[in-house]
Amino acid sequence: MSTTAAHRVALVTGSLLSGAMLSLSLIAVPVLLDTTTQAPQLLHQWVRMYHYGHQVLPTMAVGTSLLYAYTAVGAQKKQQPRKNMSQWRILTLAALATVGMVPFTWLVMVPTNNQLFRLQLASKTDVNILTFEAARALVVSWSWMHLTRSLMPLVGAVLGAAATF
Repeated sequence: MSTTAAHRVALVTGSLLSGAMLSLSLIAVPVLLDTTTQAPQLLHQWVRMYHYGHQVLPTMAVGTSLLYAYTAVGAQKKQQPRKNMSQWRILTLAALATVGMVPFTWLVMVPTNNQLFRLQLASKTDVNILTFEAARALVVSWSWMHLTRSLMPLVGAVLGAAATF
């Protein structure tokens, strides 16, 4: 694959990734909160939403990051005008920004994720394990962290686009 094609694919997949991720916090979670009144149901819906997102989104982040890295290496090898040096650095930053969602998840979000998973499992046998307000607060907290995480591939896409000019 040419570096130009890889760059274009990275821009598209990075933008799509960010949009898909943002839609969870901006659309899906508000729908869950507006249409659910029981903690066990809210927790179950969150677990299912997470399941489907987890099947696709991390792989897209890594793949997009690898495309940016491949493009950066190609730009670095050219090393003709000064633009190419800047271009490969910007593309490297795009790769790092895009894949940055993975360590962010591990370092910041895993405790909340684990708590939501644990409570959802416990709510199968004890529907009163958690009040709706407490479940709602946890999901809202997760949504804000996820919104932050969603901006990482968007930053990558903006950097990737900036590297074309």
